[in-house]
Amino acid sequence: MENNNNHDKYFRELLQGNQREMPFSDFEDELMDEIAAENEKKNSFLKNIKLSWLFFFFGIISGIVLAVLSTGVMEGSGGLQENLVYALAIIFCLIIVFLADNLFRLSFRHNN
Repeated sequence: MENNNNHDKYFRELLQGNQREMPFSDFEDELMDEIAAENEKKNSFLKNIKLSWLFFFFGIISGIVLAVLSTGVMEGSGGLQENLVYALAIIFCLIIVFLADNLFRLSFRHNN
């Protein structure tokens, strides 16, 4: 029985030594606020990615429509304007590839 009481005393002393005080009184509140802000930031980032995809496709569709309309208007014009249309089409394609690459990288990097 005496041995059991010694063990109880020993464990009580051990547990009292392991109690930690908070660094400051509102530590928990600040920690929870930081977690909430990080969660809000993550949700905002996902919302912005979705909007980026929406406007990316909107830009592609509007660019294609403008390219088709501009070629219809310039059909009877000279060779210089045809070369200009081809140059603009190449530039448009390069911009699409560059933006798509960046958007894919940003989207899939965030998911990992």
